[in-house]
Amino acid sequence: MKHTLRFLFSFRRGVPLPVFMAVAMAAAVALLPTLSFAESIEDKIERLEKRIEELERKLDGKEQEAIEQRMEKIEGRQAELHHSLEEKKAPGLMTQISDKIAIGGLLEVEAFFEDIDDEGDTSDIVLATMELAIDVEINEFVSGHILFLWEEDGTEPVDLDEGYITIASPYGLSLTAGKMYVPFGMFNSHFISDPQTLELGETRESAVLLTYATGPFEISAGAFNGDADEISDSDNEVEDFVVSVVVTPKEGITFGASYISNIADSDIGLAPVLRDDVEGMAAFLSLEMGPFMFEAEYVGATESFEDLDLDGDGDNDGDKPETYNFEVAYAVNDRLEIAVRYEENDEFFDFPEEQYGVAISYSLFEDVTLAFEFLHGEFEDGRDRDAGTAQLAVEF
Repeated sequence: MKHTLRFLFSFRRGVPLPVFMAVAMAAAVALLPTLSFAESIEDKIERLEKRIEELERKLDGKEQEAIEQRMEKIEGRQAELHHSLEEKKAPGLMTQISDKIAIGGLLEVEAFFEDIDDEGDTSDIVLATMELAIDVEINEFVSGHILFLWEEDGTEPVDLDEGYITIASPYGLSLTAGKMYVPFGMFNSHFISDPQTLELGETRESAVLLTYATGPFEISAGAFNGDADEISDSDNEVEDFVVSVVVTPKEGITFGASYISNIADSDIGLAPVLRDDVEGMAAFLSLEMGPFMFEAEYVGATESFEDLDLDGDGDNDGDKPETYNFEVAYAVNDRLEIAVRYEENDEFFDFPEEQYGVAISYSLFEDVTLAFEFLHGEFEDGRDRDAGTAQLAVEF
């Protein structure tokens, strides 16, 4: 380009102005493609540089987000690994082993003793829980969850505890289908042993569940074919259902209620065969205020069973089982937690009518917890029960 300009200026000295202008215009036309090409290359380079900077920012942001999430887990880890049934049924660190598959698990080893009046002492050391979870992400809308469970003196051999598919939408609506714990009761607890609310209400079924989450609200409704059958109904049909509402108005406050069409469908097996369905209701409140946590829950039947279906005390009057659980926990620091429990029941005769105790959980390492609990219970017939448990738990 410099050589062209020099030629034009030297050429100008010996030619008339009109001739020079014509030659200059022709040269400009000839140079335009070159100038345009040079400018487009510069634009492309500039755009590429901006794109690289943008990608670097995104990568740095994702890396920083992953670090922050990891730090939150370490700094805010709870002394007990799981405070809810939902947490326990989605155990482990869920390590990504491929683009679509993550795997995790939970191991709980327990040593316990139990002393009931007139029944003597019992003690043992058991592998209380072995869970292996597999999560599959098909795409941004479709995922799957599989949970294998083994419990010593419980589900032997390994049992498929959960297995379901979830289809989500960007509008807060999701559909879950398969074997799952239906949303009846919340069962939050800071103890090793399950609260009596869970013993009465926990219900695992093959079901279809529709959930809608918006703002502080989460509403679920599901249908299934329950295990308990009416004597008068010979049809084997999907006619049981569950509805739940959970509200989180602000961080640290959660409450909700749920309804099930037949509480006899719960896993405790109240009445495998019955003359009429008995509905169930549940309600809970969970508060977290700094280091303090408070849990309150009710689970119970809405009416009495027929005496021929459920009559635990043999008084020829049908039972109406219901339970209450109250817990207060204090996080001394991110490793140590102390909790107290008070629970009671009415006409739930396999368990102490009134029970209270204390639990201490200590995080030995990240995702490794050592816990102890002691409970004293009193049955309706006057017998006392003392029970203690030590648990070593690891999730991976």
